[in-house]
Amino acid sequence: MSEQFDLVVKPAAGSVASNISELEAWVKHITEPYIGQVVTDDQAKFAKKDLAELRKLKTALEDERKKAKSIIMAPYTEFETLYKKAIASLDEAISGIDKQVKEIEAAAKQKRYNDLVGFIQQEAKNIYGEGMLIKVEKPDVLAWFMDPKWLLSSATTTSVQIAVREKLAQLDRDYDCILKTAPDPAAIDEYLRTGSLSRAFEKKRQIDEIRKMQEGAEKAETAETPAQAAVSPVADRIFFDIPVEPEDEAQKELMHVPMVLVFPRYKKDLIREIMTKVGIKMMKTKEGGND
Repeated sequence: MSEQFDLVVKPAAGSVASNISELEAWVKHITEPYIGQVVTDDQAKFAKKDLAELRKLKTALEDERKKAKSIIMAPYTEFETLYKKAIASLDEAISGIDKQVKEIEAAAKQKRYNDLVGFIQQEAKNIYGEGMLIKVEKPDVLAWFMDPKWLLSSATTTSVQIAVREKLAQLDRDYDCILKTAPDPAAIDEYLRTGSLSRAFEKKRQIDEIRKMQEGAEKAETAETPAQAAVSPVADRIFFDIPVEPEDEAQKELMHVPMVLVFPRYKKDLIREIMTKVGIKMMKTKEGGND
């Protein structure tokens, strides 16, 4: 399309008539006492009043200027309205064609995308088999694996396929590196999710720190738990034919049999150990208690 249209605009001859020179002289007369004025502390109160009056005057003049502008611009405003109406069909034609072209380009881009995903899947299977590492159907994997440049219409099929194979080979090398230096399932998952070796190693470091903290907490808890009293050599040599715990629940019923044990005080711990070993509990009574 090489057609050209020359828009012709002929403004009326003449200039804007106004009393702008009289305005300038009047403003100079009003402001002359204030130009270069030095305000002292005792004059500040009166100066603030003059300042308010001057600002009020400027606001009023600005209102007049805006009115003048609307009068002067009225012809152009009318012309602009007629101009937009005149080219309305041009905008309609542009919009209609632009919409269809974008739809065609979007469909072509989607086809390139689908074809590329299929190619990546096939190449991944060729390298890793059915149990391939990279799950290209996952959006988070595609987000880091796929290069946006591969979807450009200017990208050739051959160059894209070469780039895909190179990236899959790099993934294989990275995976092997993780297995050798940070063989942790969480680190591998982090790499396959983000495609970042540094993120994978950082994940491994975080997991190691958590494990160390847990181990430290367990050791501290063990240290704080009072150790069981060592069984005295005498009690350790005393054996009883203790029956295996029966399955019959009735046989497990606790029996309360009052007993009076008479023994020297220094053997109290030994007696307690023996009774604990056979499952007999000592309980306080009304008459007195064990000490």
